[in-house]
Amino acid sequence: MDEKLEVLKHNLTGAVLVPSDKGFDAAHSSWNLFINHRPDLIAVPETEADVVAAVHYATTMHLPVTVQATGHGQPKTCAGGVLLNTANLNWIEIDAASRTARLGAGALWADVIKAAYPHSLAPISGSAPNVGVVGYTLGGGYGITSRKHGLAIDNVREFRIVMPGGDIKIASPAINSDLFFAVLGCGGSFGVVTEMTIDLHNHAEVFGGSVMFDASRAAKIYEAYAEWAPTLPDDVASAVHLMTFPAAPFVPEFLHGRSMAIVIGCVCGSLDRAEEWLKPMRSLENAEFDSFRRMPYTESGTIFQDPVDPIPVNGRGALLSDFTCETAKSFLDSIGPIPQSPNLMIQLRHLGGAISRKGNPQSCIKRNRQAKFLTYFLGIPSPQNTLEKMAAHAEGVLKAIQPWVFSPGPLNWLGEGAVPASAIRTVFADDEYARIRTLKKTLDPDNRFSNAALGICVDSLL
Repeated sequence: MDEKLEVLKHNLTGAVLVPSDKGFDAAHSSWNLFINHRPDLIAVPETEADVVAAVHYATTMHLPVTVQATGHGQPKTCAGGVLLNTANLNWIEIDAASRTARLGAGALWADVIKAAYPHSLAPISGSAPNVGVVGYTLGGGYGITSRKHGLAIDNVREFRIVMPGGDIKIASPAINSDLFFAVLGCGGSFGVVTEMTIDLHNHAEVFGGSVMFDASRAAKIYEAYAEWAPTLPDDVASAVHLMTFPAAPFVPEFLHGRSMAIVIGCVCGSLDRAEEWLKPMRSLENAEFDSFRRMPYTESGTIFQDPVDPIPVNGRGALLSDFTCETAKSFLDSIGPIPQSPNLMIQLRHLGGAISRKGNPQSCIKRNRQAKFLTYFLGIPSPQNTLEKMAAHAEGVLKAIQPWVFSPGPLNWLGEGAVPASAIRTVFADDEYARIRTLKKTLDPDNRFSNAALGICVDSLL
């Protein structure tokens, strides 16, 4: 065995695995089964010192480093190099007095939510609580309460980061502010975040859920939604999903094979007016399966009902400048017969509010905050439902609504596994990209993190 690899195995508290080792396949598996990493080596750190040792080894051996905790939204499948599986760095400390959480690289939103709830606090988490906190945040963090409190990156106090050379840096608005700027929204392109301190908010309870309509009523639903959403206060987040339910174990049997238009909402803050604000959509004709209720934030994952168990998925997203009745018509016309769509689910989420107003001044994401809606196409690849079919369908819809397309993205919504550099580049305004490219060349000159979003972009375009 290579002498340096022997030293790494000796120095790590956690596991070091090569392809012939038992557990290797499980250690590189992603939640998204479409992602099939093929690293030369996997390090499963138990401590920050383990991360330092693994990164130092990769640098010494001139190997790329890929980082994942859960494997949601990986922009590129790694072929060779070192995969750092940070899942075991899952620790959380709540400071109720300062309304903050300090957490490790492997922390999941579900665990942060559970730890914060006894203090009547909650984080800016997304619709799926089983997603890793760090990866979600580094890509922007569009949460279910972001219209009220801003993006996840607007709620970060500090990072601890293992840099490409193996040294540790603290990044905050006051310390290494350039690095802080770059990390907030670039998807792990500058090092390994081992620790993060985030803000928590006083909304231990929310009013949320969904109401479904047969997809044959989609035109009426989208027209009503286009008129309703812009009237909402920041307390209300909402979305519409078009979905044809597969006959899968994670789907209730009564929905197998049905195509539905699903209106989703989450109210935080002024819960006493939640029923009033949501009534225009819930009272539409032929509503089915209304699940709206007041709930503890620990149950917020039931609002969007995102799948928990690993599945193979492929996605494509775009930000929209608006979504009007005219947009809705072009949108639905281009989607075509909903049961025949190669994309299993097509989402439309309302943005705006504090997302566009708040804005961490250190964040590298500024322009995209002005988008008012987000659309996302999600499909499950199969021999009959190929990636090419899903991509062509999404492209056709986006072409039809081009007058309202603000930009591809945001970063965590560009897609999985094969995101092109050109798409990543368009997430950033010219001045933003010029600054982060300079920082990338300074802080990671060998592009050690070439499988991260900006690493893909820089590697392909410079």
